[in-house]
Amino acid sequence: MRRVHRGLGLALAAAAVGACSKKTTPPTPATSPSASHATSQSASPATISGGLPAVDRVTPLPHPLPEVAARVNGREVPLKYAEIIVRRLLEKADKEKDRPWAYRQAVQQLITRELLLEEAVARKVSADDKKVDQAYNEARVSYKDEAAWTSFLADQGLTVDAFRSEVRTQLTVAALLDQEAARVPAAVSDQDASTFYQSNPSMFDSGERRRASHILLRVPSGATQAQKEAVRARAQTLLARIRKGEDFAKLAKEFSEDTGSAGKGGRLEPFGHGQMDPAFEKAAFALKPGERSEVVESPFGFHIIHLLEVLPSQHLEFEATKDKIKQYILVNRRQQRIEALIATLRAKASVETYL
Repeated sequence: MRRVHRGLGLALAAAAVGACSKKTTPPTPATSPSASHATSQSASPATISGGLPAVDRVTPLPHPLPEVAARVNGREVPLKYAEIIVRRLLEKADKEKDRPWAYRQAVQQLITRELLLEEAVARKVSADDKKVDQAYNEARVSYKDEAAWTSFLADQGLTVDAFRSEVRTQLTVAALLDQEAARVPAAVSDQDASTFYQSNPSMFDSGERRRASHILLRVPSGATQAQKEAVRARAQTLLARIRKGEDFAKLAKEFSEDTGSAGKGGRLEPFGHGQMDPAFEKAAFALKPGERSEVVESPFGFHIIHLLEVLPSQHLEFEATKDKIKQYILVNRRQQRIEALIATLRAKASVETYL
């Protein structure tokens, strides 16, 4: 089965690899499911979540679409690279309604990538050759032979050399952003952490939480409607077996495709509101302890949820969370520095967009 390697290269998301490039979730006493693909925190660390201008979601796209989507200081941004990002953005969106947004968002990401690459060149920042080889090999390894790999790249409008170049570009940008983030002092004082804690009390109240198990059957990326319905039918069959008395945990171990929880009989870490996919959360919070849900569809596939326990709200004391608060403050300071850099580069650049 062909699949897109999302970590590097093909996303061409114009930002960075590494924790310094993503927004962090405020530290709370509720622990997010460590490997559950039901979580709503699906943004890749390979994209910058801030620093991009708002895009026009309403105006229809030009027809036909231009081969060049934008120019950045005279350099062309090919539409074909934007379309690779568009396919990813539309996987969990309305493919018709959100099409203008997806194209314009993709172009803005690529513009940012070009500006950051230009800055990296000016600073003489470059990607580590070993990391480029590692990233390339990680993307290549899931294809059975070179013919399958080159065929997949051709479907994306890329050659092997072009893909490797994109990996190098993205890692070069990542190195620049690591350098920029490192300019923020790493030390966060106890006073800063205490001030944050006192100013944001609701962040440290978990709210009522749920302890649950689930079985996940994944829907492959790009699946046809028939393939999707086949997965749904498998989930319905498992639900029927559970209702006839078969052990939920045993079936989860055998059939669940959530690698983070399957080995534990489908058991998830406790979760509260806002931590899971909305459809998953709605179904879980509607259950009483001991009840099982119907088949629930999320962007990751089809779930069967077994509610184990309702947990009362907890308040996390400062000392128990101080270190996490400091890390949260540091990461956000670094993010703000990166967004300030992007804003500065955009302000002095010549940018033309054609979508």
